[in-house]
Amino acid sequence: MYLWNLFKKFSQKFVIKPHNRRLAFFFTGLCIFALAAPQLAPASAQSTQATVQEILDGNQVFIQNKQASLNDVARQKQQVRTGNSRTALLFNSGAVARLSANSVLNIGQCARLKRGTILINGAVNACSSSITTGVRGTTYLLEVDESGNQEVKVLEGEVVVTRNATPIIDADDEPTTDTKPTDNPTTKPTVTQPLIPSPQGTNGSSPTAPKVKQFSGPPPTTAPPTTVPPTVAPPTVPPTATPPNPPTPPNPKNGRPVEPLTGQPANGKPILTIEQPSKQPAKQPDEVVLKAGEKVEVDQGGGLGIIQQLTENEFVELLKGNLFQGFTNQIPGIDKVRSVFNGLFPGVNFPISIPGIPGIPGIPSLPRLPF
Repeated sequence: MYLWNLFKKFSQKFVIKPHNRRLAFFFTGLCIFALAAPQLAPASAQSTQATVQEILDGNQVFIQNKQASLNDVARQKQQVRTGNSRTALLFNSGAVARLSANSVLNIGQCARLKRGTILINGAVNACSSSITTGVRGTTYLLEVDESGNQEVKVLEGEVVVTRNATPIIDADDEPTTDTKPTDNPTTKPTVTQPLIPSPQGTNGSSPTAPKVKQFSGPPPTTAPPTTVPPTVAPPTVPPTATPPNPPTPPNPKNGRPVEPLTGQPANGKPILTIEQPSKQPAKQPDEVVLKAGEKVEVDQGGGLGIIQQLTENEFVELLKGNLFQGFTNQIPGIDKVRSVFNGLFPGVNFPISIPGIPGIPGIPSLPRLPF
């Protein structure tokens, strides 16, 4: 609005010809839109594809279980998996990422890490089955162990860690077997019936009714009679004793009147008090904001732990770890990571050499020219 009023005053002070007035209005509107465009366009952090840029420690990098090579592209709903190798990825949003060995990453609206460790620099929202990270132009790590426990560590910038309302489940997580429930139970109860001896027919099957046959020879021998064990009489139970008569309650007229309850002790003894219930435990937050140099642990169900500060040893071990060492191309935000490190731990040497940045030991600065 301010620019528009300024243009009106300018047009009134300096007369613009009618055939040039439309052109002047057009260029003025174009300038106003160009100034407002960066504020109107939100930064997109959706990762719809990732390109393989580096492969280290062998060639055990796979896209959809197919061995990957440099410049291969993993598209949306595809999976990147590493064995004993490490890899560097370039997302379509311009962000870069590095996967450690034995990692599984699904490409989608968020880079879902199912197992392993990922280092991300730039606008990419990472997630697991229970949490999602919202980035603001940053460098951070997400780790998921075999048990499903997770940890987020921020090296530079800010990360918003949000607990997922419902767990994220991919198509490869669902069972592939189609098992439909049946109305009839799979196992039937076994009914025990007494065995009744019956003669068998000529074909080996039991006939419905026994047939009487005439024998010309001697009569068949009869089985000896079965001995029946003697019947044991049940033990005699002694008669139940008659309970004594209940005591007669005292007559209230003979007792003294009941005194009213007071807050004072009775007979030097304190009156019993009802303990108040203990306070309910604090509800776990559904979202936390991590700043540079902070970390948070997340359990299998997405429960967010307490925000903790990265120690000097933890920060140094990360920078000396397999997600920073050995790669040909350094991450774009390494200079910002160095600034955070120097601010958190002044006097400690940054463990990564960054050529071209003044102030690093061993790299002399250029002298100033006299003009």
